[in-house]
Amino acid sequence: MKTERCHWTPSLRLGIAAGLFVLFAPSGQGAVPLPTGGEIATVDFERHLMGLLTKAGCNMGSCHGSFQGKNGFRLSLFGYEPAMDYAALTRDNLGRRLNPQQPEASLLLLKATGQVPHEGGMRFGKGSWMYQMFVEWVRQGAKWTPGSGTVERLEVVPGDFALLADGKSLQVRVTAHFADGSQEEVTPFCDFKISDDAVAHLSPLGQLTPKQPGDAALTVLYRGQVRSIRVLVPAPRREAAYPTLPEHNFIDREVFAKLRLLNIVPADLAPDAVFLRRVYIDTIGQLPTPEEVRAFLADTDPKKREKLIDRLLAHPLHAALWATKLSDVTGNNTQALENPAQIQPRRSQMWQDWLRKRIADNVPYDQIVRDILTATSRDDMTPEEWIAFAQRVDEQMLAGAQTDYPSKKTLDLFWRRQQQVPIEQWGEKVAAAFLGIRLECAQCHKHPTDRWTQEDYWAFANIFAGVIYQNNQFSSPEVRKLVDAVNAQRRAKVTQQNQAILLRELFVPRQIPNNRLRPNPGTGRVPTPKALGGPEIPLQAGVDPRLRLVEWMTRPDNPFFARAFVNRVWAHYFGIGLVHPVDDFSQANPPSNPRLLDALAQEFIRSGYNIRHLEKLILTSRTYQLDSTVNDSNKFDTNNYSRAYIRPLMAEQVVDILNCALGVNEPFTGPDAVFNGMKMIEVGSSRLVGNVAYVLRIFGRPPRTTACDCERAMEPALPQTLFRMTDPSLLAKFNQPQGRAVQLARSRLSNEEVTDELFLATLSRYPTAQEKAAALEHFRTARTRQEAIIDILWALINTREFILNH
Repeated sequence: MKTERCHWTPSLRLGIAAGLFVLFAPSGQGAVPLPTGGEIATVDFERHLMGLLTKAGCNMGSCHGSFQGKNGFRLSLFGYEPAMDYAALTRDNLGRRLNPQQPEASLLLLKATGQVPHEGGMRFGKGSWMYQMFVEWVRQGAKWTPGSGTVERLEVVPGDFALLADGKSLQVRVTAHFADGSQEEVTPFCDFKISDDAVAHLSPLGQLTPKQPGDAALTVLYRGQVRSIRVLVPAPRREAAYPTLPEHNFIDREVFAKLRLLNIVPADLAPDAVFLRRVYIDTIGQLPTPEEVRAFLADTDPKKREKLIDRLLAHPLHAALWATKLSDVTGNNTQALENPAQIQPRRSQMWQDWLRKRIADNVPYDQIVRDILTATSRDDMTPEEWIAFAQRVDEQMLAGAQTDYPSKKTLDLFWRRQQQVPIEQWGEKVAAAFLGIRLECAQCHKHPTDRWTQEDYWAFANIFAGVIYQNNQFSSPEVRKLVDAVNAQRRAKVTQQNQAILLRELFVPRQIPNNRLRPNPGTGRVPTPKALGGPEIPLQAGVDPRLRLVEWMTRPDNPFFARAFVNRVWAHYFGIGLVHPVDDFSQANPPSNPRLLDALAQEFIRSGYNIRHLEKLILTSRTYQLDSTVNDSNKFDTNNYSRAYIRPLMAEQVVDILNCALGVNEPFTGPDAVFNGMKMIEVGSSRLVGNVAYVLRIFGRPPRTTACDCERAMEPALPQTLFRMTDPSLLAKFNQPQGRAVQLARSRLSNEEVTDELFLATLSRYPTAQEKAAALEHFRTARTRQEAIIDILWALINTREFILNH
């Protein structure tokens, strides 16, 4: 479990939460004035004190909320168990934490206010409103009414978004509606978090003060309930009227509506050369050739961009690029696949090619996912047909990189791993990949910023309890007999048994044994398999529970499935998702433009989950085709798509565009020689050898070992720059006889024409007059024509304009 994902930083920290240390004069016996207005006459343990324990950070995992507690004092993590916390405060340590006769002398308060040594430091000041709440609770008898703080829902004002205009502050108000029908303002008892404190300052009590134009998410937590709203800070008012913006489709309507609300004017359309380079890299991971650039720039057809998009979406490398991305999503981890080790990269290639064929054939996304999640080895084949197919594929795999595996109905490689995978890991993988949900935190406790509980976690995991892929286990005695005969022959052909490629079967038994179900460690009971936020899926003889899961996932009213995928596609083409990160759909992480996300999801469903239709909608929008230039109103924008965001390339794209610019192919060596002649985005293996493995690593290609999208690193780093400047293998490509530099040096083109060719091949544009003059001067002073060409080409690939997508 990755604990950093479920870490919640409380808004109260000593030295910054000055508002919580304000002293208030008592307003009467038993009444505590609140810093946000009003007063509390009767202090309720669940409604008030449980929230304060969270706000003060006492029940965090790093403090008394840890499973071991701290110094003999343990609270429930994030305050989800009032009974446990009440017992810890009033019964543990012989009840010495509270002093009913002298509430101010209670050990609980002496430590929290720093009057006696406390490893956690001072949590609130003596005499503060928080202090008075605890004092009054003890004075009133330290009572607890079980269930008094059970929350039905939270109401946040303002509702959907807080608009901070004209530099004015705004106080967020939170009202809790309780299960007993009562309601109460609980603002000071809530914990608040803002996703971008550069946009607005957030006080511990929920007051927002604008800082700079932009958009951020504000999350409110109270007793396990989570609500989020957007915080909008408009740009300064313009003297001129807001311009009328042409809209290509509903994407532009929704994006521009929000920009208008923020008083942000989007950039102009990108020039043809910029658009051409961007759309080539985004759709096929390559650069346009100089001839393609010239033709596009000379074309006067007003529909040339749309026609180009259609051609690129049908290009074979478009399917390869998305197969690479979906290999990340589905966990095509070469080292986890079946032995022998030298065959693992070819199994990864089969996985990639299966995905590539579906994208090339424009198979509906719901069908692709169905054929992944319900996969078995045999599909609808008889045992004899399956063994014949498996034999043929294995023979092809040994001979090269191309096999018949992509024609198989389902992707059983998704489930076929060398080591047995615990069912809870399958639950995490499926939730992240296809629903955009991070479940890890709920394995041990309720998710601190989402709805998911331990019961949800283990109930979802139990859906996969029937998946079997183990040695010597088969779906029937008939299959076992046939496979044993084949494997005996294969073992006889090798001298080392671990080098034999053995047949194993992935299947779900007709009757799933109850002992394969996992209990919830928090209760000790085995939960019924259940979809996340969906129906229970009780085990039935002859019914694969994964099939019922997929039926629920692909229903039009599913709240996650379509939205998660359209968000991934959007993030690919814009550099940041409407929900970011793309696999973190949660109550604390609302979309930056919920209307747009919903509209995209509904259109995706209406189209029959047509991936190519979705992509064309995005690519033909004016929003996608905006320039990356900054104006005064959009210079702070990071998530409202008022301009094209300059973004790094995928590692595979880096390898390919360098080879495009240099006019060479990637030389795969050793066991990877089978991939020679292929583009990097066509290669499925996540484990390569030689220099290309180093390049992929420093540019962030993921090993695909976890279900987290964060595995692919997209941040710039010094080794990336040093590689382009000094790497011997890269520099050797400049002098390849068939490469661009040598061929141009031998050509009859003038130096001016060669300069144009170099710029078109690298930056997909003609040089400016100043750039051309500098290049021609270098031709004049260089020792040889080839040396001048290599120098100019080297300089071009070392520019930010070359290595970034803009």
